[in-house]
Amino acid sequence: MNTLMMFAAMATMAMVACGAEEKYASESDLPKLDALAFKSEGSMIYGQVLVPSAKFAGLRPCVIFCHGFAGFTRWDDVAHDLCRAGIAVVIPHHRGAWGSEGEYTVTGCIKDAENLARWAMGTETAAKYGLDTNAVYLVGHSMGGNSVVNAAARLPGVRGVALVAPCDIGFMAQRMSREELKSFLIGEGMLVLRRASDYSIVDDIIGHAAEMRFERAAKALEGKKVFLVTAEYDRTVPTEPLDSFWAKLGDCVHKRCKTYHAGHSLMGARLAFAADLKDFILTSKNAQTNRRD
Repeated sequence: MNTLMMFAAMATMAMVACGAEEKYASESDLPKLDALAFKSEGSMIYGQVLVPSAKFAGLRPCVIFCHGFAGFTRWDDVAHDLCRAGIAVVIPHHRGAWGSEGEYTVTGCIKDAENLARWAMGTETAAKYGLDTNAVYLVGHSMGGNSVVNAAARLPGVRGVALVAPCDIGFMAQRMSREELKSFLIGEGMLVLRRASDYSIVDDIIGHAAEMRFERAAKALEGKKVFLVTAEYDRTVPTEPLDSFWAKLGDCVHKRCKTYHAGHSLMGARLAFAADLKDFILTSKNAQTNRRD
């Protein structure tokens, strides 16, 4: 192969690896990025709304993607992949985190997720973004998993929930001393969050540990779709409580579980995860099977 042919082959491989540029008939067909400025219990929650291209006909599913503690791990790559598949994605920064108003608490994050889901299912928001109010999904990573599983348990209208390397912080708090829990949270970035004191987040968790347990939420998820994601090399959160949660879900939900060969942030497995998450959302409810991969 001569040098010119070699460079041409390399360029072709690079285009395939990076993906070809998407084509749109007109400017009005372009996907859009909108600012999220939403008031949750008196605090402005800021973030983004990714709106799919107008070339997707009909109403769109909507994903609300809740970050973990303290929000360092970003999921923009997965969010944009969902948007390219015709799924609207709301990416909030919880109260007290990354510019949003208020003080951070774990129970506050649950309320933020709940309030955002109600907002997405409202007629005004649905009309603005072309959302299917019967296809709103809550997705949460790590502590965000705690936020969305508890919010979904309170919301009959939510279609499904995806828990990504989720943190059952109630389980952990019941097995740690107050100082051990504080040390764990500081190690995960607590000091960057706006808070009343170094113990305000700790005591909020301890005071609500029992009610936040995943297994307690399982029964309330009846009729919803559940995607439980674990990571083989997760050294951040325990997976022990997830086994009891999965068992308590029983056969009353359309559920799937998959373990990826990755760490807590799913680095190295995000392309596969994004494809699986799209399939979970876009596959019809009746076609879902209860499976553990």
